[in-house]
Parts: sequence; structure tokens; C-alpha cells
Amino acid sequence: MADERFYQKSGPYTLQDLADHCGVVLGPGVDPARVLTDVAPLHKAGPTHLSCLHNPKYIEQFKKTNAGACFVSLEYAHHAPAGVAVLISPQPYRAYGKAAALFYPHPKKVDGISLQASIHPTAQIGKNCSIGPFAVIESHVIVGDGCEIGPYALIGPGVELGRDCQVAAHVTISHALLGNGVVIKPGARIGQKGFGFHMDEAGHLNIPQLGRVVIGDDVEIGANTTIDRGAEADTVIGRGTRIDNLVQIAHNVQIGENCVIVAQCGIAGSTQLGRFVVLAGQVGIAGHLVVEDGVKVAAQSGVMRDIAKGETVAGYPSVPVRDWHRQTIALKKLVEKGNSK
Repeated sequence: MADERFYQKSGPYTLQDLADHCGVVLGPGVDPARVLTDVAPLHKAGPTHLSCLHNPKYIEQFKKTNAGACFVSLEYAHHAPAGVAVLISPQPYRAYGKAAALFYPHPKKVDGISLQASIHPTAQIGKNCSIGPFAVIESHVIVGDGCEIGPYALIGPGVELGRDCQVAAHVTISHALLGNGVVIKPGARIGQKGFGFHMDEAGHLNIPQLGRVVIGDDVEIGANTTIDRGAEADTVIGRGTRIDNLVQIAHNVQIGENCVIVAQCGIAGSTQLGRFVVLAGQVGIAGHLVVEDGVKVAAQSGVMRDIAKGETVAGYPSVPVRDWHRQTIALKKLVEKGNSK
């Protein structure tokens, strides 16, 4: 049900096609030859649409849906209305994502280089690349096979892109090495000089920023996000990490694999994040800290100390989430007591 002015749809597909592609099990009595034409949310889906129940909050919508089929966990499958074929998955939303990508694959790029692009003669451009109008690719850049570089993007001297990277319009990249399958969304700035200087009464003396940005495979970087290059050591973004829009990552920050960093977070210099760390929106992290594997930080928290593996923290300054709840309750009681006088 996506607007076809913006999205190109494929299909239709049978339920068996979808089950095989998504690695799920068809529910009892489901006709594997039944054909579906599109994906749609529960409350808008019709008889030829595929939908998903991924949150119990929407169980009432699921009970009333007109969808032809729905991804659902075994726990909630019995709530399916008559006529709705169920596709059983322990991770319905993940399965839905695979199905949606099947119906709406990434648009096939137009191979070739715009005549309006500027490419330095020493740059190496791989096979089957697309380079948009007014993109600038400077000296000794290496662009891997299958990359897409959007209009007005600037790729600075010596930068290397792996295979199948997507660099959107108005992105600038300098002093950086990118792995395979990296996605950088519009307006992002990668590799600019870090905020490094010496302060005293004689004035601010800038310290040369001599490091790089090293980005692992399958990283996504959101629109208008900024990642500073290292001062001496590198700034590193680990494989599989997802970074939202409007995030600031300072020089020498080390981010592990498969982290999730939500919009408007700021990470100060030389802080280290382990693997699978989650920072909710507007989190601020002070410099030179260690946030270990699996840590979760609640929205708008301020992190001013190291955080041990697996902790969940909240508040400003951040504390273990149970302590934060106790503080909130205690403060509420103090206010109520004051108001009762």
C-alpha cells in the first residue's frame, strides 16, 4: 500500500514463496498457493495483503483485521480472524521486514557516471557503479564495485569505499575507510577535524587531528550525522551498527559491533562502546568512558561514569534504572508532601 509514485513494487507472491523467503512456518489449514499482492498495516490491510502482529498492544487490531495473511508468534496465532492465514514466526517483525523488502526491493540504480560528476584521474572506480551529477571524487579515492554515490557528494583524497556502498546526496567523506555495504544518508559529514585544542590564557591552540574514521561492513549512518576523525588513534564504527539522524560522534570514539544509536545522541571524545550497546534518543556520554557490551541507556540520560556489561541505566546523571525509578518516586513523594502543607 505504499505510494507507487515513490516506491516500485514487485510480486505478487504465494504464501509458500513468502514462507520460504522469510524462513517461517505456514499455520494449519493455510493454502500455500494463495497469492498476496502487497504488505499493509493491520488496520488497513485487505484480503490480498500481508500484515504483521509484532506487539501485543495491537492485538485488538489483529482480531479485527481484514488482511489475507499475517506474521504472528505462536502465542497469539489463535486470535487470528477467520480467513486470515497465519505465518508463524518467533520474530514476526523480522519476518515482515524480509517480506516487505521482497515486495519493495532497493531500486535498481542506473549504472554509469554522470557527465556532470568530477572525478580525479587517479581515482579508481569499480564496476557497475553509479555516480550522480555534481558529485566530486578527489585524488587516489578507491570506490568498490556496485557503489552508489549521490548528487553533490564529496569524497575526499585517499578515501576508500568497499563494495555496494550507498552514499546519498550532499554527503562529505574525508580521512575515512569504509567497509562493504555501508549506507550513508543525506547530509552526513564523515571525517572532519575533531574538536581538539589546548586551552590557556594565551589562547586556544588547535591540535592537529591526524587519525581516520574506520567504518565496518553493513553500517548505516543517518542524515546529518557527524563523525569526527581521530586525533591520533582512529574513530571506529563497528560492523552492523545503526546510527540514526543528527548524531554527533567525536574524535577517537570506538563503537563496537551491532550497536544502536538513536537520534540526537552525542558521544564525547575517546569514549568506548562495546558490542550491542543501545543509546536511546538524546543520550549524552562524557569523554574517556567505557560502556561495556549490552548496555542500554534510556532516553535523555547523561552518562558520566563507566558502565558495566549488561547494565540498563537512566537519568541525569545516569544510574541503574531501578535506582532511577526509586529517585523518581522519592521526588514525587517529597513534592506531594510539600504541597500538602
